[in-house]
Amino acid sequence: MKRRLAIGIPVIAVLTLVGALPIARHFRLAVLTPSELAAKPLTAPAPPDDSCDQIQRALAGYPNPKPVKSANPSSADDVAIYRGILERWTSGSPGLLNVANRTYPMEREVMDCGCLKGIELQSITNAANSFHVLTTDLLRGKNIKLVDADKQAMIVRNDDSSKSIRNGESVETAVNGAFSTGLFSMSEVAFDKGHRRALVSYSFVCGSLCGSGSMWLFEKVDGVWKKSDRVCGGWVS
Repeated sequence: MKRRLAIGIPVIAVLTLVGALPIARHFRLAVLTPSELAAKPLTAPAPPDDSCDQIQRALAGYPNPKPVKSANPSSADDVAIYRGILERWTSGSPGLLNVANRTYPMEREVMDCGCLKGIELQSITNAANSFHVLTTDLLRGKNIKLVDADKQAMIVRNDDSSKSIRNGESVETAVNGAFSTGLFSMSEVAFDKGHRRALVSYSFVCGSLCGSGSMWLFEKVDGVWKKSDRVCGGWVS
């Protein structure tokens, strides 16, 4: 009995091994080559875009309450961008537009700097602390009148539509009158390193019930400055 049992155990072991071969083939582990076992360098994740942080740091403490007149004249790119803004504003409008004879420093309050994702503006600090004087030879147009910024601002305050309404004028008449004396102003321009993109803002002030402003991104395409579709902020009163 013991002899039969001793013979039977090896036979069972062999049969078990033979039966397990197909399963082993099905679930066999892949043999890795030395190159596959070698350590692979990890790809670092892309750094987060910190355009907004850069802008906020650059503009910390600006605009200066006493901005300085820029020692450099307006560049050809500055002028092209200003003309592009004015063309868009006056397009289809027969009225005369009073344009301030100087720019104002770049402001941070109206800016959604998310529109600058992937763009590094290098002249943002200068743009927030200086201004340029604009002349008629730079800004030409049949519907444009270059005016003294301070004097026109005084006229706007005196012609405030809210005063006219209190004096009995209709809202439409009062607003139209204020609109005709409104003051259109443009900011300094901040360019990126390659001088291919530029940030600029404008404001049109015509009283407490009348006004608007926006911040635009321009891009240079085939040598021509064109407004980008990116939205960078704005306001309406």
